[in-house]
Amino acid sequence: MALIVVAENDSDALDLALTDLRLEGHEVHGAADAKQAERLIADLAPDAVVLDHRMAPGETGLSLAERLVVSHPDLRVVMYSNYQSPELSSRASAIGVRFLAKGNLRALRAALVDR
Repeated sequence: MALIVVAENDSDALDLALTDLRLEGHEVHGAADAKQAERLIADLAPDAVVLDHRMAPGETGLSLAERLVVSHPDLRVVMYSNYQSPELSSRASAIGVRFLAKGNLRALRAALVDR
């Protein structure tokens, strides 16, 4: 399966995503913010990263995604957030990043394995 980093500042949502993806057979590591996610990405060279958009304090998931698609072009990046807006979805799509509503674990699982 895949090596995945999940960045989510809500500890309950992070635990749910980690547990679900581990049950699918993935090796999954959690980060509480964008800075920690970026360190894990550098250390682990994962196959995929799942980013919440709003991760206070600090950088948003979309701004990290914008950097990652340039610095790690083979890394699958998925936005998974409660914060939904047409502009945000459009910006994610423009850089080739899937944008999913948080809570839809089936869609998240599919986004991590479907190209």
